[in-house]
Amino acid sequence: MTSNGEYTVSETARAAGISRQAYYKWLNRRLSLREQQEREVLEEIKRIEKRHQDSVGYDKMVRLLNKEGRLS
Repeated sequence: MTSNGEYTVSETARAAGISRQAYYKWLNRRLSLREQQEREVLEEIKRIEKRHQDSVGYDKMVRLLNKEGRLS
């Protein structure tokens, strides 16, 4: 653990049962098409929440995402 209470990459990888090299390989991989789409939807959700001052419920969020063509 570091002096500010955070775990190092080595400690975290060991706890997860993987090597540091495997972690860095995963970290630097290319995102799949699905992961890219999920990131885009997440960014759109954040934009909608910001526009509506975080007062968007689930149903309204789904309607807004559908309206903007983000969900199928």
